[in-house]
Amino acid sequence: MKIIKTIKEVSKLPRVSISLDVSLEGKRIYKSFTSKHPKYLLIKNKTIGVALIKTDSFKKPEDYTQSVNGKNSAAYFSRKAGRNGFLFQEINLNDYQKDIAEINQSASNRQGREMDDSYKKEIDYPINKNNIYFGIFKDNKLTVYLWVVKTGELCILNRILGHSDFLDAGIMYLLVTSYVEYAIQNSNSTKYIMYDTFFGASDGLKLFKKRCGFQPYLVTWKQE
Repeated sequence: MKIIKTIKEVSKLPRVSISLDVSLEGKRIYKSFTSKHPKYLLIKNKTIGVALIKTDSFKKPEDYTQSVNGKNSAAYFSRKAGRNGFLFQEINLNDYQKDIAEINQSASNRQGREMDDSYKKEIDYPINKNNIYFGIFKDNKLTVYLWVVKTGELCILNRILGHSDFLDAGIMYLLVTSYVEYAIQNSNSTKYIMYDTFFGASDGLKLFKKRCGFQPYLVTWKQE
């Protein structure tokens, strides 16, 4: 019965077709997203329940902010963080390796899962038009960071992590909503922002995505 219910829910999801570019990043992402799912071999990796925000649905950043406003909303928690002195800005992550290591090591488990080994070592973050980075600061200290990968019509929240000591302050909401506002304002070619999928996410992460305005879609990936 659970399988039948899931199939019915999936069949009702809106469908979109998203174009990726032919850069090295674009080719890598296209191959990853259209390969077989590691657990469910009959479907492709990132095609069902993909968490997306359609940026062209909003004429200006304030329209997006209003769409995620209300009691216990993303906008509410973002304002709370802003009032407490947390600030959003674009950064070069390579300049903050010490802060990043502290953030990564601030909790051994995230969303009920042990931290992946890739978070336990220093990364040389690529600096080019396909990779951009953002952070939230408090008293000049990085408290949460975001790695965005851009390709074609898509911007992917590739890696996002906050220091466990500050999570209750609303920093994750401030980071995501501030980036979406930034993308609407500055990324003319971007039509979609992606935050992985709803498929397989924990209940807490699903709630976070929904509060930030992400919705599940069936996606056909193209490369142009």
